[in-house]
Amino acid sequence: MSAEMKTMFSLHGRRALVTGASRGIGRAIAEGLAKAGAEIAIHYHQNAGAAAEVESQIRGAGGKAFTISADLAARDSGEQLAQFVKQHWGALDILVNNAGDMVGRSTLEQVSDELIDRILQVNLYGTLRSTRSLLPLLRLGEKPSIINVSSISAHNGGAGGVSIYAAAKGAINSLTRSLARELAPAIRVNAIAPGVILTDQHHAHSTPKRLDTIAGDTPLKRLGKPEDCAGAVIFLASLSAAFITGETVEINGGLWMR
Repeated sequence: MSAEMKTMFSLHGRRALVTGASRGIGRAIAEGLAKAGAEIAIHYHQNAGAAAEVESQIRGAGGKAFTISADLAARDSGEQLAQFVKQHWGALDILVNNAGDMVGRSTLEQVSDELIDRILQVNLYGTLRSTRSLLPLLRLGEKPSIINVSSISAHNGGAGGVSIYAAAKGAINSLTRSLARELAPAIRVNAIAPGVILTDQHHAHSTPKRLDTIAGDTPLKRLGKPEDCAGAVIFLASLSAAFITGETVEINGGLWMR
């Protein structure tokens, strides 16, 4: 790769906060951004040990990282994140709103109000609150960028019992386009929409047979890896994507196409 190309994809010295970064896609994104040169704030909720492991991995490879704990379902979570970032860096260049979970499956007819609230809190409201609170710090950043993590479920409805989750991710797509207009030209806003990625979440909510079937139905004949998502986020955060905003990048091996 030429020196010019390395510069285009370099995130050297950029400050990035990744929510839900202790495992799965979030961890891969945090480690990928660090390899590209960014300093990383690793957000987690409960798994302090896993977050510390990510921090150790990044530092061991010569990167810079620290951890932040916050329950994104709490109303003051965005303010907590902003306070941590302000104290540590004073500004923010990259925000990756990755935190989310399927939480549980239930048909709309049977779903409880409590489960509806939890799914929306984790997958939508946390992103709204975090982004709102961190915008002043992003405005102080260098070529700031927001990358939201959506899902293929926003397009195809997902498997049975995930209608609330799919609706929340559909809202993330709409939010991405709306904020791209609202915050331009100062801040770029994009999203990625992973398909079936091999993480703890899919192992918990699917069977091996179901995963094999999905891999067979995918044009690239495999399931996704967390690292597949990290590459797209690095691109969207870099100067190579300087003229891209309001877009959702599909990462599903061709399982769903527009």
